[in-house]
Amino acid sequence: MNVKEKSAKIRTLQADDTYQSVITEITNQQVAVFVNADSTGEQREEAHNIICALRKIEDYFDSVHTDEAMQNRKRKK
Repeated sequence: MNVKEKSAKIRTLQADDTYQSVITEITNQQVAVFVNADSTGEQREEAHNIICALRKIEDYFDSVHTDEAMQNRKRKK
């Protein structure tokens, strides 16, 4: 799959209401672990790792969009 197709599919995924809802719910659940005074250090660490993993997914999506933009600029020259 080329960069343009991949970027388009990622944009579609990011715009999907179900995807957005799932990511938001998971993030909120993990944030709740942080604010819960009864959470153990292990639970907080796991919540942190999950939030970091979600951020890595978003970072990957951003990098694909950037790759597409750079490829488009090169083609215009």
